[in-house]
Amino acid sequence: MRKFLLSAIIFCSFAIHAQTSLTTAVDFTAKDIEGNTFNLFSKLGEGKYVLIDFFFTNCGPCQNTAPKLHEAFMTYGANNPDAQVYFVSINRDDNNAVMQSWESTYMNPSGPYPRGISGTQGSATAGPQTFSSTYGISAYPTMILIAPNLSIVEQDIWPINTADDFDPFFTAHGITPFTLGVSDVTVDNTLSLFPSPAKEQITLSIKGKELSSIRIFNMLGNVIMNKNISDSQQSENLDISNLTSGIYYAEVKVNNASYIIKKFVKE
Repeated sequence: MRKFLLSAIIFCSFAIHAQTSLTTAVDFTAKDIEGNTFNLFSKLGEGKYVLIDFFFTNCGPCQNTAPKLHEAFMTYGANNPDAQVYFVSINRDDNNAVMQSWESTYMNPSGPYPRGISGTQGSATAGPQTFSSTYGISAYPTMILIAPNLSIVEQDIWPINTADDFDPFFTAHGITPFTLGVSDVTVDNTLSLFPSPAKEQITLSIKGKELSSIRIFNMLGNVIMNKNISDSQQSENLDISNLTSGIYYAEVKVNNASYIIKKFVKE
């Protein structure tokens, strides 16, 4: 599907490339749609690549690409702290509520989602932002890849017909699908997960701390379940009846800071 230009839809057969002419990233600070502060250079300073998806919600090609982007986002770690690449979606001119509706409608009904930055509430002061014009974006969607050294190593990740079309752009820079291995499992006796094996439900319970969020990974490292917990709970039940039989990992964020990993078996 062709991209949407600001001036018109281009009905022609050639591909549009290099939608940013920049070769070096320009820093920015934003408020995401959840009200959290995001700084590009800080994330790159963690040694991560950053993929930025520039889009707007009424753009047909953006709507078509969104579920494929979400699938790649999941495959490459869903912004896990140990993932090699961090995904950010920058909207052109919509507000936070429209962005949230967009995510559940076009990406995936239940999440998780890339870091979302809206057009009208995405600046550092929660007002209008101009990041698309900073990067010279005139066609949508445009997805770029920035290396930790600030180089824009992919100026236009396109065309995207399936989620697999992201792979060559990532593997060219040594980025591989996220895999959570046994060596990543943290032993922490303050967190219990039971029963295991389990058929219908698992319970996670923490002593002396508060649960912040829970993500379930399969053996390939793909996030298949995500739940935020906002009311200072120390215990949470998860329905796993729809999971296929196998080994899974529960990544539990506690006190909005540290992570604990627990392995369990679904019968």
